[in-house]
Amino acid sequence: MNARAAAAFLALALCGADAALAQGMILAITITHDNSRPVRPTGPIHTLHDLSAALAACWKPPPVDRERQPLDLTFQVSFKRSGELFGKPRVINFARAVTDDERQGYYLAVAEAIDRCSPMPFTEQMGGAVAGRTFRINFIDARNRRQAESPWLTMKTS
Repeated sequence: MNARAAAAFLALALCGADAALAQGMILAITITHDNSRPVRPTGPIHTLHDLSAALAACWKPPPVDRERQPLDLTFQVSFKRSGELFGKPRVINFARAVTDDERQGYYLAVAEAIDRCSPMPFTEQMGGAVAGRTFRINFIDARNRRQAESPWLTMKTS
């Protein structure tokens, strides 16, 4: 696939176009706060945006370690047409080195989120389009993100 085709593919998929474009899709979900009450999806999932929102609502991240940078992770998951899991989710990447306790905590959190979300309430069209396709889900933990100081953003008062 050339660069132009890849850009068109990504633009269409992110705009909620036909979910058939989802093969190998990477969904980036930014987590900005703790989710003490994760919930399973209630309405039908029509688009990739709906799928991202449902996964975020199901996700209860482990507690933040205030001494370390946030822990972003990527996992893979596939669904059947019915919205049930196709195989098992698999954590494939942590954005920084992790301790054994952190690894276990995040493995458990991913398993609980996927269990909570399953089966996904896909519409018939969405279910047909995503069935058997692999999604890479990036949870980007922004709860404790340290930002560089930006003096040019400060307001000047008279």
